Amino acid sequence: MSAADGKEHPYRVLIVDDDVEQAEMLREFLRLSGFNEVAHAPNIYNLWRLLDEEHFDIIVLDYKLPDGTGLDALDQLKQRGFEVPVVMVTGQGNERIAVEAMQRGAAEYLIKSGDYLVTLPATIRKTLRAFQLQQSVKRSLDQIRYQAMLLNNVRDAIVVWDMSGRITYWNPAAAHLFGWSADERLGRPVAQYYLPAFTPSIVPPKEDMPSQHIVRKFTNREGKTVWVSSRLSALRDTQAGNRLIGYMDVLHDITRRVEAEQALRESEARYRAIVEDYQTEMICRFKPNGTLTYVNEMFCEYFGKTRQELIGMNYLFFVPETERQRMIQHLVSFNPAKPVSTMEHLVNIPSKGMRWLQRTDRAILDEQGHIFEFQSMERDITDHKNMEAQIRAAQTQLVQAARLTTIGEMASGVAHQIYNPLTTIIADAQILLRSLPPDGSGRDSAEAIEQAGWRLQQVVQRLMEFSRPSTDSLTSFSVNDTIHRALGMVSTHIETSGCRLDVQLGEALPPLLGHPRQLENVWVNLLLLARDACTDGIGHTICIQSRLESSMSGPREAIFSGIGRSDPAQAIAADKSSPAGANRLAQNSYVVVEVRDDGKTIPAEQLAIIFEPNFIGATIGRGTGLELSICREIVRQHGGQIVAESAPDRDTIFRVTLPVEV
Repeated sequence: MSAADGKEHPYRVLIVDDDVEQAEMLREFLRLSGFNEVAHAPNIYNLWRLLDEEHFDIIVLDYKLPDGTGLDALDQLKQRGFEVPVVMVTGQGNERIAVEAMQRGAAEYLIKSGDYLVTLPATIRKTLRAFQLQQSVKRSLDQIRYQAMLLNNVRDAIVVWDMSGRITYWNPAAAHLFGWSADERLGRPVAQYYLPAFTPSIVPPKEDMPSQHIVRKFTNREGKTVWVSSRLSALRDTQAGNRLIGYMDVLHDITRRVEAEQALRESEARYRAIVEDYQTEMICRFKPNGTLTYVNEMFCEYFGKTRQELIGMNYLFFVPETERQRMIQHLVSFNPAKPVSTMEHLVNIPSKGMRWLQRTDRAILDEQGHIFEFQSMERDITDHKNMEAQIRAAQTQLVQAARLTTIGEMASGVAHQIYNPLTTIIADAQILLRSLPPDGSGRDSAEAIEQAGWRLQQVVQRLMEFSRPSTDSLTSFSVNDTIHRALGMVSTHIETSGCRLDVQLGEALPPLLGHPRQLENVWVNLLLLARDACTDGIGHTICIQSRLESSMSGPREAIFSGIGRSDPAQAIAADKSSPAGANRLAQNSYVVVEVRDDGKTIPAEQLAIIFEPNFIGATIGRGTGLELSICREIVRQHGGQIVAESAPDRDTIFRVTLPVEV
């Protein structure tokens, strides 16, 4: 099939040549080779005019021009801030010019002789692939630097050591806490310079043990005793069979809290005075059966109730059903030999939803050694838990960065190896068709070969476009087009798994402004997650729908399981992280895209954390636990919202709302 049949190459090419006939011939040849969008500039002046008005993916630049040389244009490209690959062409084979052109930024250098015209399309494609790979590596390095910045700005101290026992990471917070800089600790043996500094000393957990969470003390460089809450975790490479690659210790300075606890034990009167003034922690006391006997003001403010309402209430009222047994086991484990223990758990606060608390409980004993009350100091660590997930993700991505670069190079090579034979197959089929009469024998076979070649080339191109990094510039696009491209990637996977695919796309939807390839990733993820929930062998239906709505109701509150919960069929998880986006949605029209399935239901209590990166997706049979966090971030960057609804005997729905730019 020729370029006129609608299979044009998507790249935009700019030819800069003062020979109009030569440029027109080159332009026509590139169009026949699949490059439909080819523009021409007769001189350097028109080159800048066209670059200011339009975007081009590559420039074919002649060396001799009326108002300067191609070398002059290369210098000015950098000065003017244009980042476009350049193929320099000239009618004279001068090695000095070739070397100078490459030094000034040209990606390739060709001489107008021999098979120059035949090799030019392949040279353009190779140059574009190399440039895209270079941009991808650059973005990967930028991401690594951003993740390193995240680790350096965490308030808690973070120390990492590898399996050889050498300290590999010591963030600024650790330098401030211990008094020793990173230069004084990096590369040193952890068994000599870190582990024995604590009481109790640190013992790395065994491979099959969970992370350790314990209170320790040490003496810093200034001779001051410091108490810390230490969480020691094993670091694993999930891309290499979950292999153990080191350990990470995250420490939070709790000296002030420990000193306050010691003061509390001196007298009950002083205790009450301190807890009322000490407003950085939530403090309460309760009976062994969970009945609250005392709460400070911070506790009242956090749970949104008065002291009179809280005293006499059972503390387990705020603990979700899934956490209660663990809480009871935690309290039963206390004895005179173990009067203090720390744990983390979820609480359900009607005004805030699910939150993470870290609590340190102390058993208060009578003269016979029996526990008659507990005192608890608590703090909200929801942000800290989210940061831990980001740190783990950063560690994983740092390990994977080099692999991603290699994969990109391999993908480019594979595509190159496929495209060349395909081009030959399609061209030979077209030549054969021209030589056969309309009703000649074998014409149907030749047409089938050509059509198959174009289909395979389209599939490879679609895969390359899907894996290519998105441009930073915003574009106007049709949401239905992004859905069609996503379906082209995953419809075969869905249908071969035994699911029926129902596509209901609204007509004449207004265009959106943003990054279409990012939204394609959202639809691909949501469709694959729906497929994961429909793998029980029963015939299921997965539906994707788009429509336009002109007004938006207020965000629905999440209703979670627990004491006094409402009908679980009302369970819903909503992303409320973008208030500005919500306001804009309320004022303007918006496009709604829904992905629904009748597969496995998401439990109501898990909807509260389904969009968080530390969510373990295997518990609901949908993905790895990171896909929905990525989807939420992409939708938020587009000023939209994403919500999830799921209940027994009802479809599971993921609803994305995106504002229409006026």
